Order: sequence, then structure tokens, then C-alpha cells
Amino acid sequence: MKLNVQLHLHTIESKTQNIPAESVIHPKLAIDTAKKNGIDVIAVTDHNTTRKISSVKDFAEKKGIIIIKGIEIDTDSGHLIGFGVDEEIEKKIKLGIDLLETAGLIKDFGGEVYIPHPFDIRKKGVGPRVKEVDGIIEVFNSMNIFGFENKYADIVADKLKKPKAVGADAHTLSMIPRCITVVDAEPDEYSIIKNIKQGNVEFKNCTYMTLREFKEWILTRISLSYDDIIKSIQNGWEPDEWYTILANSRLIKPLEKAVLEFGIRTKKSRLWDFVTYSSYIFAYFYSELSKREFNAFICTL
Repeated sequence: MKLNVQLHLHTIESKTQNIPAESVIHPKLAIDTAKKNGIDVIAVTDHNTTRKISSVKDFAEKKGIIIIKGIEIDTDSGHLIGFGVDEEIEKKIKLGIDLLETAGLIKDFGGEVYIPHPFDIRKKGVGPRVKEVDGIIEVFNSMNIFGFENKYADIVADKLKKPKAVGADAHTLSMIPRCITVVDAEPDEYSIIKNIKQGNVEFKNCTYMTLREFKEWILTRISLSYDDIIKSIQNGWEPDEWYTILANSRLIKPLEKAVLEFGIRTKKSRLWDFVTYSSYIFAYFYSELSKREFNAFICTL
């Protein structure tokens, strides 16, 4: 039977270092949204944790939604997702875990490897190391808004003869209906994963996150992480990106706090449209550098 599957979704259990609230999706609302949009299956792929899967699964069963047990793991070379994994895998994950060790762990814990956004410009994907990993390649991700990231993933999947799938990388409710993998399978986790790997799939609703969604998502994250952000401004940001190093400057800190307070008070201000579009333009030029690097890799295949 044909099943509509959302393969890449994060709940409020997904956290990041500097702005902890990453996804703003409450698990039960995710299930309700899936049901309203004709989605039959959801893979819960929170970052480095399987904590919400059991509770989500119980609620989903009452609504007639199938849950795939998933986890998105931060490796030393980018993210890997495990589908159908035993939840005990979480205990084996450590900071900076090796990419191929992670792929092996996923298989050891009964799962299948899924390679999300391999050419993400933020270097959160595995990039050229995609050729070293045996897994399903995500060839469309809604957050890859410049387009070439998905195009290159599709080209590489063809060149390496690896199975394909798509996923929204949903962090907000509005993203859940995007990037649906339609799988011809029996309505159970094992059959769905098996048939995705065998290529018994079609794709639909492959559209990008809008700048408006991006703006609303970031402002919501900031509101939910307010206390943590204040602490980071006062005590120093973890320097995990170049811009966090800049943010630790004495001259920048007072400006950060003023902007934060203004943002909390004026979420509907047109200023945030300006900030969003300015950020997009900056990211576009940055993406061109990534594009050249990834293009050079693809030409070697």
C-alpha cells in the first residue's frame, strides 16, 4: 500500500548549544498536524536523543499514525540519521563521534543509515564523505533553500547508485507537510524502511521553507531560550561558529542585549523582515563558496 511518510522531523527534545530551543514542535501537535495533512508515518529524528519516541508512539497509535524510531547524530564530519534503531543507541553516543563508527553503531542497533542534507552550506552534512557511508541519501531537504544543495545530493545519489528519499527537516508545524516520501510498503516500520532502501518510493510536496517561516521560527526560538541567551551574552558564547567568536567581543555584547530585548518586545516589527532578508543575502554569498567546493568534489566522481 502507498504510505505518506515524513522522514525528518524534530520535536522540542532537539537542542542546540547556544540557543537551546531548536525545534518548536510539541510531539502531540506533530501527530495532529500529520493526521490533518494525510501523513501516515512520521520518523522522529531528534538530535542525539530518542527521549520522546516512546511517548510519541503511544499517542500516535491512538491517532492511527505509524512512528519510525529515529535519531540524528552529530558526528565528527556532519549529521547521520538512524532509522529503526533500538533506543539504547543513545547511551553509546559521545561528543565528536567518528562518522563511520556512527554508521556502524546504527547498524549494530538494528537500524538503517540515512544521510541528511549532505551538502548543507553550514557544514552540518557529511559533504564529500557521503561516498564513504552506506546509506539512503536525502535528496531534498526543505531547509536547503538555495537549491544546489539538493541538486548535488540527487546527482551524487545517482552517481553512487544509492537509494534516495526526501525530508522536511521540520522544526515548525508548518513544515511537516513538506517533502513527503511516498513508500509502497506494509504499514510497519520494518517494511517501510526496507522499501525505501529498495527504491520503492515517490516524492511529493518538495518545497522550501519560506523566509517568513524562517523569521517566525528564529523569533520563537529566541523567546523560548531567553534566559540561556542572556547567560551566554554575560558569560560568553561557546565558540562553535565564527559568528559566536565575534559575538563575544566586548563591543558587541551591549548591542546583543539591546537587540534581544527589542526582539522580545517587537516580534511583529518590520525590522525583523529587514534582518531576515539581510541574513538571506549574506547567506547567499556564503553559499556560493560552498557551491564551488562541493562542485569540485562532484566533478571527481
